[in-house]
Amino acid sequence: MKYQFQSFTAILLLLVSFEVSQSQGISPNIVANNTIDSAAVAQLLVRPSCLETYIDSVITWVVQDFPVQSKGITLSGQLYLPRHEGRRPLVILVSGGFNETELIMQAPRYYAPRLAHCGFAAYVYWKRGTGSSGGVYADATYDDFIDDIVTIAEALSKHPQVDSRNIGLQGGSSGGLLASVAAARSQHISFVINTSGPIISMEEENNFNIETALRMRGYADSLVQKVMPLWRRHHTAWAHADTAEHEAVADEVYRLRKKYDPLMLPTPFNEIFTDSGLVFMWPAFRSAHRDYLAELKHLHSKWLSIYGEKDEIVPVSSCVQNIQALMNESGNQHVNIIVIPDVDHSFYNHETKKQVPVIRIMINWINESILNSP
Repeated sequence: MKYQFQSFTAILLLLVSFEVSQSQGISPNIVANNTIDSAAVAQLLVRPSCLETYIDSVITWVVQDFPVQSKGITLSGQLYLPRHEGRRPLVILVSGGFNETELIMQAPRYYAPRLAHCGFAAYVYWKRGTGSSGGVYADATYDDFIDDIVTIAEALSKHPQVDSRNIGLQGGSSGGLLASVAAARSQHISFVINTSGPIISMEEENNFNIETALRMRGYADSLVQKVMPLWRRHHTAWAHADTAEHEAVADEVYRLRKKYDPLMLPTPFNEIFTDSGLVFMWPAFRSAHRDYLAELKHLHSKWLSIYGEKDEIVPVSSCVQNIQALMNESGNQHVNIIVIPDVDHSFYNHETKKQVPVIRIMINWINESILNSP
């Protein structure tokens, strides 16, 4: 299977597509025969007609409280629905980030009313241990979060105003990975949109994050190069649940704390779960040994991934390569990747001070690739 990049500088978008045909559900004016033209890309960025009439102060939807029971706890959620009757395609909005509730809920709360105004059902929920949802965030794992998504999809498939044939997920950042794995696990999910999700191993993601963060904090390159080998060992030990290596890394950290700024060094494994300042990371640490990429080899839902070329959180080129390799193995040809130049993890361009309206891409892709496909 091949992929190629084609640049359209006037609209600042790159679209990568695996080999797909009209019979595979992609409208020919979006992608055809693995070729990409400027009209196809431009169409994804055009404001959908439904958004032309959207006004924040005018409520054109209804909201239903819809709690879901999952693994012994109650997840708090709200279902946004168009006012008119009928079954609607559903988008379950999966938050990214950690447990900073107000921050991670900004995107779902922004997308939900716009999706409902455009005729979709949209579900916003608080991940376990956050907001009004039950459970303890600090005790959770990524598997808990993923299983919660699967349970939500199953519960909503029975809702009288949800089209059970068209249930999709949208997840941003870490939510993009969780949503994608949930789609691989669930028979109820027909499509998934991943925005800035790390489709890489946690080990590679953490190495990239730390090196980028150290440089952004202003540490000299020479210092970054000296401490990164230790960080890599630290992340490898977590990935392999290697107790002996954990202890060796800890000994090295204690020694280097006398020489370097402690903030440049890893937190030893025996201090991780006693440091209240790291609670936001505890689910990630508890899940570091799991290989979620292996599950994506079983993903057969339609899959759209959108990235910013200058993503400072996720190594985009590695994600693109992994998606290609994983879908080669799964045989899933219903896959599109969009890489937007000059924007970051949040699709913000620091030079123009503008943010790419990803909601347009989402709605246009759903309409063309899901609802209007044969």
